[in-house]
Amino acid sequence: MSKETLNNKLAHYEFILASSSPRRFEIVHDYMNIQDITVVKPSFEENLDKELYKDDPSKYVHDTCLGKAKSIMEEHTLGRDSKTPLGAIVICADTIVVGPDKKIYEKPGSKETQLKYLNKFCYEYGSSGKPVKVITSVVVIKDSKGGHTDTQQFEEVTDIHFDSGILHAVIENYVESEDGLQVAGGFKIQGPSGVLIRSIEGDYYNVVGLPLNRTYTTILDFIQ
Repeated sequence: MSKETLNNKLAHYEFILASSSPRRFEIVHDYMNIQDITVVKPSFEENLDKELYKDDPSKYVHDTCLGKAKSIMEEHTLGRDSKTPLGAIVICADTIVVGPDKKIYEKPGSKETQLKYLNKFCYEYGSSGKPVKVITSVVVIKDSKGGHTDTQQFEEVTDIHFDSGILHAVIENYVESEDGLQVAGGFKIQGPSGVLIRSIEGDYYNVVGLPLNRTYTTILDFIQ
């Protein structure tokens, strides 16, 4: 497919990002080079009972993302109302951070909780050589003008190995910055907390908030 053909096909769809995350918007806009994006925040309450998913946290993020996507499709006539020729492509995602013990680490919300998280990631999990897993579930929907809907969903996993030898003062300084209070796990790989991370296995952008390659190739599958 030539560049002109690709750009023409992309232009036939309206792209809707079902997320208020500025990082996800940046990935779609800057790195996928999709310029015309409508942001619609899902109304789905992210309050599924985690006890039901304690043996399989990936199912928790799968179901949460699917719930978000369904709420968008139920409340909006996206493809049918689109001004573009063929309809809409909807991108919905949810990310969780999971420890080796399968515990889900939410947004810490307080410095005390964030410090507890990061100490555990570095000095307990890091010392044991066990990674913290970042799992993102992505739903991509093609909602056509005629009302036909196609959906693909997948989960992407990135393993993060924290540095067990990092000075505690470095963690404390990061916590004082309040940088990661409102993100899952209490850290951002693209920010100052990157100094706490020794290595990763998998998609870097998955940790930022949206797996870049797999999301984009899913979109391409829909428009070809």
